[in-house]
Amino acid sequence: MRIAVLAACMAALAGAPAAAQEYRGVFDALDEAVRTRFYDPHFGGRDWAAIRDRYREGLPEAHTDADFRRLGQAMLEELGVSHVALHASSAAGPTLGLAAITEDIDGSPVVVDIDPASAARAAGLRIGDRILDPAAIRGPRESPARLEVERCDGSRAQLSVPRESAYWPPRERTIGWSVLRRGDGRSVGYLRADRFGDDAAGLIDEAMETLGGTDGLLVDVRNNSGGNASALRLLAYFGTPGPGVALLSRSFLEGLQGPVRAEDLADVHRVAGAYTTEAVFAAVEVGEGATMLMVEDLGARRYAGPVVVLIGPETGSAADGFAWGAREQSDAVLVGRGTAGALLSAERIDLPDGWAVTLPVHGTWGPDGRDYGDEPVPPHVATRHTRETICRHDDVDLAEAVRALEAAWDAAAR
Repeated sequence: MRIAVLAACMAALAGAPAAAQEYRGVFDALDEAVRTRFYDPHFGGRDWAAIRDRYREGLPEAHTDADFRRLGQAMLEELGVSHVALHASSAAGPTLGLAAITEDIDGSPVVVDIDPASAARAAGLRIGDRILDPAAIRGPRESPARLEVERCDGSRAQLSVPRESAYWPPRERTIGWSVLRRGDGRSVGYLRADRFGDDAAGLIDEAMETLGGTDGLLVDVRNNSGGNASALRLLAYFGTPGPGVALLSRSFLEGLQGPVRAEDLADVHRVAGAYTTEAVFAAVEVGEGATMLMVEDLGARRYAGPVVVLIGPETGSAADGFAWGAREQSDAVLVGRGTAGALLSAERIDLPDGWAVTLPVHGTWGPDGRDYGDEPVPPHVATRHTRETICRHDDVDLAEAVRALEAAWDAAAR
């Protein structure tokens, strides 16, 4: 009988509590990563120890990877910043959404883009569809989303849409360009940058060899998810040469007596041409936790015509930084809607048992000491997207951008 009771006790210990013990090690490593690697030593005024202890109490309820990921992700989000994500040990995430981009319009998600190769398109999902039951979008990857949608004509449809992962990794050749020759004799250059990756600087130079002689330049970063400091190469063609943006890590910020000031940045390590992720992190290391990324002086290669930059809520991370530079350090006109407000420099950090966490390890400041971290960039000319314009496939941003170019030409002719 004693042996049976002992066996039962050992079986109980090996059951649900064992899962909690398994996740406890990952939880502790996650806590250590935040305490030692998160860029802000003051946690934005939050009490990280209290936050951690509160979530630790919920560990016994984490019986699956999905449970633990929800708990850990919720804890990270209490930091109140972008670029935080807990990655499950399995390569396959617990849930998926749709191969489509939606925007909240009048209180419900409206489809504004669909991946051209997606099963969602084949299943009947269309741009302009209003999703009436948004809670059904995400779910187990193996089961379709059962959606009720309102069509552009007001009719309703029931759709069974496979769940898919789209838009990442970004498409190849993320910098594209073209030239439009107008009937009035002027030419317009159009440069679309969907990602500022390690290959972006070379592509930007190639683009500007073609676009440099145009009468006006449209730079479209509305769908740019970020990348690295190669964004400064594009800014160099029309922005003010000199200090661009400061990246500061925890080791540097811990040595300050208060908020970052312009004088704190006067003597930090300066680097130009750090146009890859590896080069950026190396510059911060050489600068002992701080570096000022410079906008290069391109001399005769600088663009001479008016520049209009198109921005929107999908403009994030390094593209946020580019938008700030275009607004504060150039004469460019920004058209569209406010950016994502997700400007921090993050790194993926390995945790035990195949888990990983993405954390912001560098904050971003302007040369004047202004904290750009997670602050949306406002446009000079604001546009409004409505269900009607989406259903008509109207590009209201681009129409306003062309008007802004024409206004610049008119002003120069006076």
